Formats: sequence, C-alpha cells, structure tokens
Amino acid sequence: MNPMALQRARTQAAKDERRQAVLAAALDEFFERGFSAARMDDIARRAGVSKGALYLYFDSKKALFTALIDEFAAPNVERLGAAAREAGGGVAAIRALMRLAPILLRETPVPKIVKVLISDAFAFPDVVAAYRRDVVERGLNLIAGVLEKARAQGELEIDDPHLTARLIVAPVVMSAIWRVIFERGSATRLDIDALFALHEKNLLRALAIGGRS
Repeated sequence: MNPMALQRARTQAAKDERRQAVLAAALDEFFERGFSAARMDDIARRAGVSKGALYLYFDSKKALFTALIDEFAAPNVERLGAAAREAGGGVAAIRALMRLAPILLRETPVPKIVKVLISDAFAFPDVVAAYRRDVVERGLNLIAGVLEKARAQGELEIDDPHLTARLIVAPVVMSAIWRVIFERGSATRLDIDALFALHEKNLLRALAIGGRS
C-alpha cells in the first residue's frame, strides 16, 4: 500500500487522483467478487484509503458502480459517435466501428463491467436499467441512425436498421464475455482483430445493394 495514498487529498488534482484510485479498486473488487459480495471496507483497503475517506466520495456500492458507468462506459458511446461522424457514409462508418471495437475491448474496462452486470444484475436492477438507457440503447440508436441514413441514400440494403444494429454489436458482447470468463487461466487468446475484420467483411457483403460485395 502506498503511504502517500493515505494522506489527506488537499488539492483538486489529488482529490481527482484519489477518486480514480477508488473507482479502479471498486471495479476490480466487483469483478473479482461480484457486486453483492463486494464490501466497502475491502474497496477502501484496495484503494489505499480509509473507509471514512471512501464515503466522502461515494456513499454506497450503487453510487460507485454508477460512477464506473459514467466514467468508463458512457464515454465510449461518444467515441462511437465521433468515429461514425468522421467516417461519413454507412460503409465507412461500419468499417470505422469494426476497427474501434477491438480497441474498446482491449483498452477499456467495458468487458469487466459487462461481466459484473451479467453476473449480478438482479442485485441492482436500477443500475442495470441506467446502463441500458445511457450506454446500450444510446449506442444502438447511434448505429441504427447511421444505417437508416445509409439506406435512405441507397448505400446499403437494410430491412430493419434497429435489429441490424443489434447484429452489428453482438460480437462485442460475445468477445467481452469471452475475454473475462473463458480466457481466464487459458493460454489461448481470441484474435479480436481478425474476428472484427471478418465481421466487417460479412456485414458489408450481406448489406450490399443487390448482394454486391
């Protein structure tokens, strides 16, 4: 434990750093033990702060997990939106999203958050509902909007943009589960770059006007 972490955070930068340490500790604790079994005492110990200091930042496990969503999951919807806007058309947007997906799976805590949500969803249904509203549905609606525009412009052949959006993101959920559950203790790793390159190829072939690739 770093003794400096136990000192009183006097500056805003120090407070922000401590808050980030608490969030990282909470994510690991929820991931390893589950939301129900996780204890605020253990989160404080893992973060290197007192329990009293922890409660100055977050008054409950629910508040901690909600902050994790706001800090680590919700901003990824903005990244998806930015990638789609910069790409322009529907085909280019799909390609951009397929290149962004492996980065999100490797470099963000999203897989860990998904695991906690799936394993302990009944323990905090209101938080799950908030995740669905603020992350899942926003992301799906964003992708559906891209698809609707591509259909209107005659770029892609799409029967139902909203259902198609779910098909597009399905491998993201599968890959997140695979990485945090099935790869633990295994020497074999899923090649997510190859997976999403193949997903992109199959999507564009399936959605091409008149079956053109």
